[in-house]
Amino acid sequence: MELKPIDRTDRAVGRLNAALSIYRETILAEAQNPERQILYWIDHSKDALTDEFRCFAIQHDKAVVGYLQFSYFREEHVFFFEYFCIRDQKRAGLTPSAAVERIKEFLSQNYSADFTIVFEVAQKRVSGDQWESDKKLISYFKRLGFRTVDFHYRYPVLQSYDGGLSYPADLMISLPAKRTELQSSELRTILRCIYFKHYLRWDRPFLDPESFRKRESLIEKLYSAEVSRIGGDDTFGTDGDDKRSLVARYSTHAPRIGALLEKIFGPKMPRILGVMLVLLGAQWLLGGSLLLIPFVLAVAAIYCLGEDTDSSRKLFSVVIARLSVSRQRT
Repeated sequence: MELKPIDRTDRAVGRLNAALSIYRETILAEAQNPERQILYWIDHSKDALTDEFRCFAIQHDKAVVGYLQFSYFREEHVFFFEYFCIRDQKRAGLTPSAAVERIKEFLSQNYSADFTIVFEVAQKRVSGDQWESDKKLISYFKRLGFRTVDFHYRYPVLQSYDGGLSYPADLMISLPAKRTELQSSELRTILRCIYFKHYLRWDRPFLDPESFRKRESLIEKLYSAEVSRIGGDDTFGTDGDDKRSLVARYSTHAPRIGALLEKIFGPKMPRILGVMLVLLGAQWLLGGSLLLIPFVLAVAAIYCLGEDTDSSRKLFSVVIARLSVSRQRT
């Protein structure tokens, strides 16, 4: 079982389509984001953002069996699992699988300890305005170490403004150090992250100024209504299996050096190292320490081409200009 990062939409298209097919089949219609928006954020996941947005295809024996999408809020050290879908034809029903182990390992090896994980389990409409919890899915996640928060949570409408403006969901969480109670300040922080740093930020690129103003007003009203029910000294209990804890069991692993290097330099670092070795060999053949300056600039230019983002293309233009100046002086 493997987690395959999805960070571009023009590569491994078959894997991407298979993962999104599982997303379409397993997520309730009212809880789905338009796929064009998911594709946009995949292509912009490496933009200069304070927080992270990551997507993965979950693969077993070269077959895609799941889709994972999460945001990581750095300052708050909180993960928001937006979508976690599994469809393994070889297994009957919802049972813990190696996919969950790979996710645990990825988080523990790439992020510092004592993080919080939170996500929504959308409730099902029974009739009219009657909704009920998805007991089967909640029971599954409890077996994995997650707990339901004793709080009446609602998420904003995703697809359009037709019908209701928000829908009920069960908020599930995994707290560090085997904690089972949530402080009022923590809950307000989580709600602020979900509403403003996920939902509102997510919608910004797709709305004109007037539509965005309406969307912002909707989310502010929803947030105000939610936090108005949270007292200053309140604590919120959680319900789950007290013998299981997702974070406490896996958050103490030391990060791998390779994972840290990938976070610092990016997945293209091996390619850049190869280019550097080739250029160093060329410098040795040509001789002269003055070639060190154009060598560094040339490596930077090739790295920018490898990144292929708006920022890297602008930097590439600047580097080429510097190379031109260096050539003229020589």
